[in-house]
Amino acid sequence: MFTVFIVIAIILSIIALIATIYVGKDINKTIAERESDTPEDELARSREYEKAPNLRALSIIYIITFVITIALVVIYIL
Repeated sequence: MFTVFIVIAIILSIIALIATIYVGKDINKTIAERESDTPEDELARSREYEKAPNLRALSIIYIITFVITIALVVIYIL
């Protein structure tokens, strides 16, 4: 049973890592496209980043990972 929990945790961690890299690449592509912006454009981009779906996507990825990991720990303890 313990081996199953370890395998699930490893698979979940790999999925979270791949999703994080994907979101990070998307952010890097956006930054490269906007490198020569004016200060006003940079301020607008900063405000846009706070509302960006990338931040929400990362939050969802890590919340799901955390909840599943905590559930596995609780199941193992019980």
